[in-house]
Amino acid sequence: MTHKPGTDPLHGVTLEQLLNQLVDEFGWQTLSDMVRINCFRSNPSIRSSLTFLRRTPWARSEVEGIFIAFKQGKSLSDIKAELRQKNRRPGNNNSAGQKPAQQQQKRNKPAGDPWAAARQKDQQ
Repeated sequence: MTHKPGTDPLHGVTLEQLLNQLVDEFGWQTLSDMVRINCFRSNPSIRSSLTFLRRTPWARSEVEGIFIAFKQGKSLSDIKAELRQKNRRPGNNNSAGQKPAQQQQKRNKPAGDPWAAARQKDQQ
């Protein structure tokens, strides 16, 4: 199998280089608008962002996607539109395909009485 050089836009680019290029091009505020993570919003630094991105695969994937789109020459508005479209997919942020209202009802359901069985036993 032959690998064509230049087919992978991330080949030879470290995460630190990638992040530095994105910060230089867009700035922390714009990055935090595109990928909502605290290390881009609150006291942002390359070091804290690298630590987080290395430990969080979904966030790293988002940032790498932005970098690839940037390297392909896409405009900021096109990149933001792609991210919005990606985040709108059905099933995203829903557990087990439940609708948000069903999830809320499940969370608000009161727990059963833990002493009910003991009371019934005492009454008999």
